Amino acid sequence: MLDTKLYNFIIVCIMDMLDLSTVNRTIPIGIRRAWRGDNGMIYSGILPGDYLLKDDSFSASTVWGQEKGIFFENFDYLILEHLTTNAVTASEALGYCKVVGMALPSCKRLESLEKFKDIVNHSLKCIGKDDCRLLSNIVKNYWSKEAAESGEPGCRRIVMTGYAGFTRFDIPNIQGVCIKNTSPRIPGIYIADQHYEDASWLLQDIGQCWYYVLESRCRRYSYAPQDISRNGRCYIKGKNLIVENPTGDVFYKGTERYARTIKDYFTMDNYGIYRKTDSIEGNVLAPEAEK
Repeated sequence: MLDTKLYNFIIVCIMDMLDLSTVNRTIPIGIRRAWRGDNGMIYSGILPGDYLLKDDSFSASTVWGQEKGIFFENFDYLILEHLTTNAVTASEALGYCKVVGMALPSCKRLESLEKFKDIVNHSLKCIGKDDCRLLSNIVKNYWSKEAAESGEPGCRRIVMTGYAGFTRFDIPNIQGVCIKNTSPRIPGIYIADQHYEDASWLLQDIGQCWYYVLESRCRRYSYAPQDISRNGRCYIKGKNLIVENPTGDVFYKGTERYARTIKDYFTMDNYGIYRKTDSIEGNVLAPEAEK
């Protein structure tokens, strides 16, 4: 289960940095999404407006009709299956709940949904459900459990919510790292430097403080940053972005020392995203590091 306290902290960090009601959710990035917060720090995880899919995974982008819900706060999500534009009475709403085996959301949960209404409506629009967009003043226009059970008069719409806080999501965990340019500079590509001996994340800028997290990372050894037998590199060659990492093996040709490497090739797709297309063995000249 994910830490909901961390999730709340993440929401606070991004509210002044990122307009989730306008981000482009049609770029297919799936779970490989990170964003920049204050002081250049970056984060990953589930945000309001992200999609819960039918296989109980999550996606930051639309997935061809596989969306089951839209997250709004603390792993609460709007259930898409039960969205309707019909207004019904309290007794009809309770009858519907009995048929589908679900309960109406609490007034508190509707208030939470109201806070993220614009974000949720944008995500609905991105999957072609703009006709079901949430109305203003959700507490007054949708049935809560309390309002329906007290038999309040009038007609309101029905909305159903779920909770996915006990689901294990496969999300790249890159909270708290610092972002910087690649060297040499590759336009649109940044390094998420963790300041340990862990491999660095490579991020592609896709706009509005969002980043696509590349499938390969770049090895680093801070105690000997120029040692090619311990450090990876990324560079452009032709139409490809190449991430080349040493395997740890070295060999000699005469007196020259070489490091064996694995080179991952990335090619830009129709969305402008670098996708991994190949991986081959290579080698690079790696002179002995000066002591």
